[in-house]
Amino acid sequence: MEICNVLFLQEALDDLEEIMLYIAQDNRNAALRLYDEIMGKTDHLKTFPKLGRSVPEVKMQKFGFRMLLIKAYIAFYRVIDNTVYIYRVVHGATNYPMLYAKLSEESPKE
Repeated sequence: MEICNVLFLQEALDDLEEIMLYIAQDNRNAALRLYDEIMGKTDHLKTFPKLGRSVPEVKMQKFGFRMLLIKAYIAFYRVIDNTVYIYRVVHGATNYPMLYAKLSEESPKE
C-alpha cells in the first residue's frame, strides 16, 4: 500500500486556527478535542486518499476535489501524485461552492 503525504495549505491552516480560537472562547478542551479529531481523520488520508467523497459541485469535481466530513466540518482536498493537498476546513453550513474560485486559484500545479 502506497503512503501519501498530507499537506495543509495555508488557507486550511488559517481555517483551523480560526475554528479553534472560536471554540476555545467557550471551551478550550472541546477545541483541543476537535483539533485532534480533525488531524486524526485527515491523517487517515495518508493510507486512504480516496476516503472522502467527491464534491457534488460539478466545477469542483472537474478539478478532482474531494470532501472529508469531520463532525460539523468539511475538509476539502485533492490528491495530486503522491500528495493529499488540504485546501480548506470549513463548517458544514458554509456555502462552499462560493469558495470554488479561490480554491482553484490556490491549486498546486499538477
